[in-house]
Amino acid sequence: MPSNGMPLIDHPAGRDAALYPVFEDLKMGRYRRVKELLAETGHNWQLRTFRSQVIALYAAHTRAIDYWHQEEPTNPDALMMWARVLTQRMFHLRHPANNPAVINAANHARRACHAAIQACQQCPVAWICLLALAQFDADPRYKQDADHWSPSQTVDALPDGPWPLFWAVRQRDPENREGYQRMLQFFYACGGGAHAFAQWTAMRAGECSILHMPPLYAYAEDYRRRRNSHQTSDFMYWNNHQIRHYVERARDGWFTYLDADTRSSPALSIDLNLLAYALTVTGMEGAGPVFQAIGPYATAMPWQSIAPRSNWAEDFHQARAYALDQQPASR
Repeated sequence: MPSNGMPLIDHPAGRDAALYPVFEDLKMGRYRRVKELLAETGHNWQLRTFRSQVIALYAAHTRAIDYWHQEEPTNPDALMMWARVLTQRMFHLRHPANNPAVINAANHARRACHAAIQACQQCPVAWICLLALAQFDADPRYKQDADHWSPSQTVDALPDGPWPLFWAVRQRDPENREGYQRMLQFFYACGGGAHAFAQWTAMRAGECSILHMPPLYAYAEDYRRRRNSHQTSDFMYWNNHQIRHYVERARDGWFTYLDADTRSSPALSIDLNLLAYALTVTGMEGAGPVFQAIGPYATAMPWQSIAPRSNWAEDFHQARAYALDQQPASR
């Protein structure tokens, strides 16, 4: 345990207590609890997106969803999770994206996505899976699908990309956080366009909108790559007026508007951790309330994956303790 106390919980399920029993079922190749939990989740698209993504991280290594899909091939939830699992398994492949085996696996996953879409037209999750699969067609030398290389059809000079898929997600859930993440990942894979997309998103974000966060993700990924190639340092990178502007907007235009229930949403754990990290490394005020909202639910992204240290949990605790010490004393 870190020297300053609170043990951290870095499980992807975070504070979503209803998810934990699901993983025990998955280990034994069972799907009953997955089925029950998704039925309870209903059309809460934010929670459905989050839970299905976390379940797929584990289910991709088991046969549980395969069995469910075989036994209930017309169940909309089974079809959605089948699309999720096949998409997740794509990221375990070790071949280049233009390898025939990868292309065939991606097409198989896309067929599963379209089956899920037909079963539940209003659900955004299968469209998000299609967005994720677009990353396997992000090399402009080997364009495979026109939907992955479409013009944005906006007045802004945004790069070509999987815009039809993105618009389909937005139509169903306008501020679906994973949909925006998948677009960023496509542009990361292309080698350019992530910052333009993230800044375009933030420019159109209203008050209390999570769409103030994409620029922080784009800067974090850019920093990770530069740091890994020894091109920058914490101070050199984060002491930048433009970066500080977007961190301020995420703090003041999104976080400060959230009520206690929203701040405790398990779907926001990574966003809160990234905001706390960005406020810390830029030296800006306001990290204390963000750390309080995080509680013990630290996430590997950003504390471990962006700026890996020998003891990232200790770094989290030190940043948290300093931020809380800087808060004005209550009267």
